[in-house]
Amino acid sequence: MAPRPWSSRARRALLAALVTTSVALPVSGAARPAAVPAPAPAVLAPLGTVTASELDARYAAGRLEIRAARDMATRHGDSRRAAALGDMAGPGRQFLTFDGRDGGRSAEVLGDLSRARRIAVLVPGAGVDLDHYGRLRRGAQTLLDELGGGSAVVAWLGYRTPTTLGPSSLTAARADEAAPGLRAFVAELTTATPDARVTVLCHSYGSVVCARAASGLDVADIVLYGSPGTGAGSAAGLHTRATV
Repeated sequence: MAPRPWSSRARRALLAALVTTSVALPVSGAARPAAVPAPAPAVLAPLGTVTASELDARYAAGRLEIRAARDMATRHGDSRRAAALGDMAGPGRQFLTFDGRDGGRSAEVLGDLSRARRIAVLVPGAGVDLDHYGRLRRGAQTLLDELGGGSAVVAWLGYRTPTTLGPSSLTAARADEAAPGLRAFVAELTTATPDARVTVLCHSYGSVVCARAASGLDVADIVLYGSPGTGAGSAAGLHTRATV
């Protein structure tokens, strides 16, 4: 039997929990450069299935990529980035993808993706990069705790987010760049998990990303919160079959 849609009460509880973890970054964090060197990641085959063995191999490969980036950051003399990457490479962390270049790109799974009947993809807003990744992960963990058993959350840092205070957060340019990557990731995920109900939750500037990608996202729900606006006059303007 297909998972039931979220009730209005469940949506309100989830959004309240997420908003408490989505605090704004300080200006000093926004000014930090993203150009810490990192090795190019290995090219990965698309997810075929989400069996436990395939996922274990994928997560192990992700940890190796993160450790390589940590070691390069250490040689570069960036102790802050190295410490952040050391945390990300810890036991039990589950990364489907990782690229430490240009501020960082990653997709981390919380929960058991191989058994999940509900999957939430969390798309962050401005000011999130590898140095501030903990904020995104805390939001993902809060969401997983609220969803309960039979669920998994994917923290998708799949684009170079704009700075919290800066001109890049005032235009849709970064969202236009990010939308194809979000569509491709969600398509791969839904193909590998055909029986799960997939929801995309988009915070702040992430809602602009989701709006740009919406017409190509084959998901059950799109949730926009803390949104500065999407440029669409209504949900119908997003041209999606998903519940918005």
